[in-house]
Amino acid sequence: MILYLEAETDIPDLVIDFIEVRLSSGKVVSLNWDESGIEPMAGNAYYAVYEGVYFDEEYANGRVGELIGMQVVHVETYSDSGQTGSICIKKMLFEDGGRMLAFEEPFWQKEAE
Repeated sequence: MILYLEAETDIPDLVIDFIEVRLSSGKVVSLNWDESGIEPMAGNAYYAVYEGVYFDEEYANGRVGELIGMQVVHVETYSDSGQTGSICIKKMLFEDGGRMLAFEEPFWQKEAE
């Protein structure tokens, strides 16, 4: 499974460590990944591709249907420079064996600390 993520942030060197989501079943799982690629964008835009997505400790391949109706409950971020700020997820697109599932805003926002 691959996750394509678009967000807005005021943290120039933001990195997303993991994303916790509540599935429609009510179960909360942590989305982790094997590889990430963050593309520099103009302004406050943030774009990343996460390959080899896991639900907790298990590969999520073939399980995109479990994400239907999900809600983001927590996004763990960090910054090498130690900056704090905000992030607003605009879009998450999951690709799983030719199946696509997209989530649009408004959907999760972390305010500046």
